[in-house]
Amino acid sequence: MPRIIKRSETLQEQVYEYLREQILFGGLAPGQRLIEERLCEETGVSRSPIREAIRRLEKDGLVVVQAQGGVTVYEPTFEDFTSLFECRLHLEPAAARFAAERRTEEELADLQELLAQMADIARDSDARRTHELHFAFHQRIAEASKNPYMAKIMNDLKVLISFYRNAILQVHPHRPETVIAEHGAILDAIRRRDADAAAARMAEHITRDFRLCMETKRRTIRQGGDR
Repeated sequence: MPRIIKRSETLQEQVYEYLREQILFGGLAPGQRLIEERLCEETGVSRSPIREAIRRLEKDGLVVVQAQGGVTVYEPTFEDFTSLFECRLHLEPAAARFAAERRTEEELADLQELLAQMADIARDSDARRTHELHFAFHQRIAEASKNPYMAKIMNDLKVLISFYRNAILQVHPHRPETVIAEHGAILDAIRRRDADAAAARMAEHITRDFRLCMETKRRTIRQGGDR
């Protein structure tokens, strides 16, 4: 098996990035156990960098170290997703409102470019790039609000938002295409400096995502795939 890790770079950093990507983009499923021996074989490195990477992943909230031993991938619950929705529904419409009032022409151009890239990538079904672009769009709006605390909170929520989007895409693979239209409506309001419309379109977008996520989780339970 060809080695994934390049010896010319920091091993712990590479293992961390590799596992993080596997968790966020579906290579490692929520609830799946991480076995050191298997990871050593898969990456071609010793236990020490793997253990350091796992410690970092635990701090990120991506893995859970069990009291009885063993490490599993974090598995969001209904309550986690509901709490995330409540947080986003209060935070992001406010960020969109402030962005409409305070954005610069450069920030507007950045948002337009991200939207164009989303349209291009939607045709390629690239899940990782789709996640990155969608999060970047929301993060850029938070930054355009000129409120650094909003931008920081959005960045702190990135991990759970990624799980949230993965849950939706399992059952609604064409969701990125409809998101583009919703993002376009948000951007149009920001462009027109219509603060009320920007906040309303953002709230509608987040609410639609939440409903799809809850539908997906309920379907998973009915199929016996959830704990």
